[in-house]
Amino acid sequence: MDARERETLVAALGPEDAEMVERFLGAGCALRALVEAADSAESDWREWGRAAAVLQRWLEERQRDADVARKLGYLHCTYEALKPVPPTLRPSLPQAVARMLKDHGFVEE
Repeated sequence: MDARERETLVAALGPEDAEMVERFLGAGCALRALVEAADSAESDWREWGRAAAVLQRWLEERQRDADVARKLGYLHCTYEALKPVPPTLRPSLPQAVARMLKDHGFVEE
């Protein structure tokens, strides 16, 4: 991630979540990967960034990790699971990820 991407991330999410997103994406991975995943779901990338931070914190608290494709897949699955929920009742993606992790955990495979 270059300096400009980092500045954008910090401005959008704050320094703590930005740091989590950097670790979520891993070395050499650009912010573009997260933005493209959110765009493909027609969703706000900032919400996906906050959800990525939730997932990364959960993994690190358990001394676990997975590759970025697997983690983005988890966010996408969670997002898809929300689609049938009426918008007025739908939790934010970060809330939904926290709930999915609590109820189902995370499988690295």
